[in-house]
Amino acid sequence: MRKAVIEVVPNKFVFQFMDKLFETVDHLEGREILQLDLDRGIKIVIVDIVMKIGFSLDDIKLPSTVEIMNILKEEGNRYTVIIRARAPGKMMGKIMKLFDLDLIYDLPYYADKDHFIFSCVGESDPIRKLVKLTKVLGEVKNVSLTKATFSEHNILNVLTNKQKDIMIEAKRHGYYNYPRDINTQDLSEKLGISKATTVEHLRKAEMRLINDLLEGY
Repeated sequence: MRKAVIEVVPNKFVFQFMDKLFETVDHLEGREILQLDLDRGIKIVIVDIVMKIGFSLDDIKLPSTVEIMNILKEEGNRYTVIIRARAPGKMMGKIMKLFDLDLIYDLPYYADKDHFIFSCVGESDPIRKLVKLTKVLGEVKNVSLTKATFSEHNILNVLTNKQKDIMIEAKRHGYYNYPRDINTQDLSEKLGISKATTVEHLRKAEMRLINDLLEGY
C-alpha cells in the first residue's frame, strides 16, 4: 500500500464555499477523522482552527453546512474543535460520492485561502483515480507518494504548537527549498514576529526533530 499526499489549488466553484471562512481564519489543520460518510456527504473531524491575528473564534464565518460541535482546547489564536460538515448542495454531494473509493482517508489535512492538502492510503489504482477526480476541485499542484507506514507516533508531537506553526509556514513559503524562496527576514515579516524569534523557533524545532529521529544513536 502507498500513502498519497495531494496538494490542490481550489477552483472558483470550490472557493465560493470557503472565501468567507478565510476572511478571519488563517488556516485549518486536521488532527483526527472521526467519521467520513462520502455516500451521505457527511464528515466529523477534529481540527485546529488558527485564527488571523486580531480575531477569535467568535469572529469565524462558517458555511451554513458546517457546525462546531465542541471546543476541546484554546491556546492563543489556535482552537482545537470537533466539526461536523455536510456537502453544500446537491452538486457537491454528487462530487463527494465520486471520492468513495477503496481508500483510507488520512492525515495530514491542511487548508488555507490558497490551497488545501489531503491524504489517503491505498493501492496504486484507486490513488490514480483519486488524483484524476481531484481535478474537478481545482489544480493539482503536487502529489507525494510514499510507502504506507502505520504508527501511533506523530513526529510533530515533539514540537510546541508555535514551533510547528512556524515550521509549516516556513515550508509553505519555500524556506526549506534549495535554493531558498524566502529568507528569515521576509519570513518573520509574514509571521508578524521578529527575525530573532523566528530563527530561535526554527532552530529549536529542527533540533527537537533531529533528536527524535536519531534517538539512540
